[in-house]
Amino acid sequence: MENQNKFELNLKNGKIQVQRHSVGAQVIFRIVFSDNRPPLVISRAVHSNAYKFWTSIPEGRQKEAEEVGTLISEFFKTFE
Repeated sequence: MENQNKFELNLKNGKIQVQRHSVGAQVIFRIVFSDNRPPLVISRAVHSNAYKFWTSIPEGRQKEAEEVGTLISEFFKTFE
């Protein structure tokens, strides 16, 4: 069975290395891109209207967070 704390996913024309970490009660993901972009840290957040969304830590890379977060969500659905 594939390790759920460290895994690799395909992203467009490259790959990403994903590491899952727990910080207190929060789960964060550190992403390293094969195209040498700076690493990205993302987390699942809850909007005031109670819907969940992916966000970058620190803020500013929202588009990447949503794109990568969707892939991570799909990855974990394979274990349900």
